[in-house]
Amino acid sequence: MKYWKGTYLATGVAILFMMFGCQRAQVRQVSSPEEIRELNHKVLKTANESPDSAMLMINSLKLPAFRRDYLRAKIYAQSLDSLWLDSAIIIGERLMTLDVASEDKAFRQDVLEMLVNAGRQHGDDEQNIHWCTQLIDLCRQQGETTVALRNEAELGCMLAGIGKTDEGLAKIDNAIQLLSDKRKWEEMDACIIALRRKESVLDKERHYADIPPVAQAMLNLLSDYEQHPDDFHDGSYREMTEEQRPGYIEFYRAKAYMYMAYAYAHQNEKGKAHEYLRLFEQCAFAKTLQGRMEIAPTWCLLGEYDKMAAAYDEYEARLREQSDTMNTIITGILRDRAYAAKAQGRLAESLRLHEQFETLTTTLNARLLSSKANLYAARYHAQEQQWEIERQKEDKRFVSMMAFLIGILALTGLFFAWYATHQWRKTLQKNRALAQQIKEAMIYKEKYEEQKAHPSPPQKREVEKEETGKTGNAPSLDSLSPEELFHYIEHEVSRRLLFLNPSFDRQAIIDEFHISKERVGAAFSQGSKYDSMTQFVRDLRLEYASKLLVTTDLSISDIMTKAGFSNASVFSRYFSRKYQITPTQYRRANSEQDCD
Repeated sequence: MKYWKGTYLATGVAILFMMFGCQRAQVRQVSSPEEIRELNHKVLKTANESPDSAMLMINSLKLPAFRRDYLRAKIYAQSLDSLWLDSAIIIGERLMTLDVASEDKAFRQDVLEMLVNAGRQHGDDEQNIHWCTQLIDLCRQQGETTVALRNEAELGCMLAGIGKTDEGLAKIDNAIQLLSDKRKWEEMDACIIALRRKESVLDKERHYADIPPVAQAMLNLLSDYEQHPDDFHDGSYREMTEEQRPGYIEFYRAKAYMYMAYAYAHQNEKGKAHEYLRLFEQCAFAKTLQGRMEIAPTWCLLGEYDKMAAAYDEYEARLREQSDTMNTIITGILRDRAYAAKAQGRLAESLRLHEQFETLTTTLNARLLSSKANLYAARYHAQEQQWEIERQKEDKRFVSMMAFLIGILALTGLFFAWYATHQWRKTLQKNRALAQQIKEAMIYKEKYEEQKAHPSPPQKREVEKEETGKTGNAPSLDSLSPEELFHYIEHEVSRRLLFLNPSFDRQAIIDEFHISKERVGAAFSQGSKYDSMTQFVRDLRLEYASKLLVTTDLSISDIMTKAGFSNASVFSRYFSRKYQITPTQYRRANSEQDCD
């Protein structure tokens, strides 16, 4: 039933495709990948300045609905607001269920990258590991090894986030090793990203002594790229132009200097920390608010509280304009301000700031849990709706194809009835032929044995002459060849039904015919077709059973017992192997021949 249901469902899908194929083709006639990439870049650049303007821009674009939804999700994913991040994740998960996500691997990759980014901002490492693993597998399927390694470094961070620090660092180190061996821009850029991810894990685990080598590796890569840019040229779409190159190098150098200063400040090596802090402050990135916010914790550690406070004041003022005064960055600001106040002797202020820090941390944790609960509820609700839609579609397809299914089932039933009848007739004919062959073989063997038992006078005289020889003594079995001896033993055992004795074996032959075991062994090994005594006895018992099947009305069970078999399945198996037909079929075929 499931098979046929699947058949007509597939037919229904084909019909729907034929009905709406033209419309789908029109929807999919979108811009080229380069144009889509340019549109994405334009929208996201606008979103950095004004998310509302970017949303209006999306609505005006002549793109399929799924691409507009993807751009909206990208904008949501860049926010620190938990509700926007929830929206990005819900939209992304819905896009992953669309046919286009299965058919267009590039689009599926874009959606997964957006989900990974949103999951990182949301702090849901466990779910993010699931998406990131899918993304890595997809990249490898498409031969994008470098992108896969970049995301393996991301996966390492996530594993560290759920407590698997050693496993996470191992993945990051593996990516760094594989990427650092190739002097190509895309590999170098991915390696720098992997080094940054390693720094974040080391910072979280407070392994400050391990951070300077990571930052130095970044500086070495950037120096090599700066001195030999042509060697790194690979033509990838993300590669920096000649005009963009200096800014790229300076930005990541500033990051490396910042990591150095921060690590040495934590190790209380203030001389080295100030040296790298000075190098950082000479970079253009240090002049931006983002740069000053990132270096502020280092200023705090080095006692430059005024610089730290100035950066934090400016940032908080901007957040107040946006009505966003509750996020994880604010918790870091409160922690650093409390540390600075304590260091300057303002203990009451330090205590107040620390209490604010703990209160905000508790609130954000509760909000995060609530957000995750809402997200899971929204996911489940969306899944329920999807299930209902699919169920309704399934029911409609089932009803519309029922007549077709009944016709197919009727034709199939007729075909199987004809085929079964045809096969039954073929089997019947085959069984009759086999039964006739077995019967003829048995008759021939009986005649042969009868002729040997009652030879004509000339034959009898010749046999007696051969047996007695010149001495005139009684025939001796010792004078027979192995083949003649075997035929004599076979004839006597068969004639006297010695094989029906349950204990009949090689020793029984020795005792019965008064011959040595060596002669018996030679008779069977050199003069017979049998590999063993067991096979010889079994064949005689099967021949005896075949006679009883034709000449008596005994049940097959009784015949089996009389022939010396104790197990019905064993008897049937050996009978079928010898005669290519079962005992029941053999008896029926002989009965039908007699009737004919």
